[in-house]
Amino acid sequence: MLNIGICDDFPIFCELIEAIIRQYGEKNNVIFSIRRFGSGEELIDTLNRENVSFDLLFLDYYMKKLNGLETAKRIRQMETAKAKPSCNIVFVTSMDNPYELMSARPLRIIGKPVSPVIIDDIIDHVLSEKCKALVAVPQAHD
Repeated sequence: MLNIGICDDFPIFCELIEAIIRQYGEKNNVIFSIRRFGSGEELIDTLNRENVSFDLLFLDYYMKKLNGLETAKRIRQMETAKAKPSCNIVFVTSMDNPYELMSARPLRIIGKPVSPVIIDDIIDHVLSEKCKALVAVPQAHD
């Protein structure tokens, strides 16, 4: 199971991404735990209050108070401070020049409107990496 977060101040974009993820789950018999957030502040508050982490986080750049980049930087700081594994962050944006987002070490930067093919590819990648981590067995030394 993958824990996925979707953060966008426009609920319709959260709904669209969630629908694509749910379709993927139905086609591939995968269960997802999906949580939506309407702002970077709400996401950060939840991460601080609850012992929750995400395998994958879709994060809008343009949000009212705390933009996506600042939200991602705070998440990265929290991961370092709490020695948590890094979350796969995917920025979803309509930015013309998204290179500044690279400072948050995103898995991908995708444009709006989102493409089911691209989201399916991202989920395939994250599932594959999670499976590799689960089956990694220390090698015996001679």
